[in-house]
Amino acid sequence: MEKTHFAIKNESLSAKSTLVENILTGAHSLPNLEGKKGLLFSITVLDKFIENEARYDAQTLTFKENRGIRTFSSGEQKKRVLNYLIEQKPDFLILDSPFDSLDLNAVLDLKENLIKLSSEIILIQIFNRKEEILPIITHVLEIKNNVFLSSSPIGKYTFKESDFVFKGTIPKPITFYENIPNQLVSLQNVTIHYGDNCILNKINWTINKNEFWQLIGPNGSGKTTILSMIYGNNVKAYGQEVYLFGRKKGSGESVWEIKEKIGYFSLAMLELFQRQITVKEMVISGFFDSIGLYKSPTTLQIKLAEEWVKVLGLESEKEIAFKNVTTAKQRLVLIARAMIKHPPLLILDEALTNLDNQGTAIVVSLIHKIVRESDTTILFVSHRYIDNLLPNCVYELIPTKHGSLGAIKQCI
Repeated sequence: MEKTHFAIKNESLSAKSTLVENILTGAHSLPNLEGKKGLLFSITVLDKFIENEARYDAQTLTFKENRGIRTFSSGEQKKRVLNYLIEQKPDFLILDSPFDSLDLNAVLDLKENLIKLSSEIILIQIFNRKEEILPIITHVLEIKNNVFLSSSPIGKYTFKESDFVFKGTIPKPITFYENIPNQLVSLQNVTIHYGDNCILNKINWTINKNEFWQLIGPNGSGKTTILSMIYGNNVKAYGQEVYLFGRKKGSGESVWEIKEKIGYFSLAMLELFQRQITVKEMVISGFFDSIGLYKSPTTLQIKLAEEWVKVLGLESEKEIAFKNVTTAKQRLVLIARAMIKHPPLLILDEALTNLDNQGTAIVVSLIHKIVRESDTTILFVSHRYIDNLLPNCVYELIPTKHGSLGAIKQCI
């Protein structure tokens, strides 16, 4: 007898956490799961293993190799977590957006493993996009406010899309930058080694004012290394021909002098914003580059933040806690936070991960709106090409055994 497998639409991060806990503890009325033992396959589970490894040197997932889990690619990390969970012999697994942060090859590999596993274990897939749903899924569960409403065969389920329209144009800046050169970033023959491993091999890449770039490459290709040389304090950048805003990296500027010219979004930021800060306060905090709002904003700063909230269509939610709005709306708010000072350079690192089709379309629409209505240069970072995203140019990192090579693959 074939097993029944379920899919659940990922509505929001906060609701998802409660939903997962209820299913795992048995506080639910879902079919076929009464009295069964379940485990969670999720990036949050992987993060706990990474944290325990760092704190206690507990190499639970990789003790046979005597290597830290951080040294593996994202695809290999998830494979190790899956194998560990299977060894615990659960009756069912909750798959929480399992393909996020994986390149195409890793996605195909994980899908194959999950399909094989489906003959032994009930799978419950929390999905973002319809096309992510595993072919073995038989039913879609309708859940609202953590209450089970119905179960529909996947062939009869209607996937809903909601409308979203931006209002007006993005607000004008009240922060201004002086002496910003035309060339914002320049990497010249940059080669980076970590131990005996070459990560980047003779990278040549220049980003100029008013350009819209996409940086792509599979897991482990060096995207994070490049970003850390631009935005962070990666010591590997010193001694290299890395130029930021007309100055060679390490020529006397502080990391804060660089960061004040860059708006930045990454998924890691979401972990920092767990306090009860409202949507409006989150946007305002972009003026201070703070994790929360600890300074009293001026009347003009408050007015500008409210204008951004209005453009995003979030006026009715501006006093709601940021962590309680949907995932897509969180992305809009964080991008507005990064853009509120109209920085010369805006870096969006995996800004579409964990979004459904509609959420992706909304965020892409905001990115294009910023391109059209501001002078900010955008660097969008992802594992692969994004449907309907229209960068001026794409810079691709191509892994080789001698480190990743770089190539301009597309320019409009």
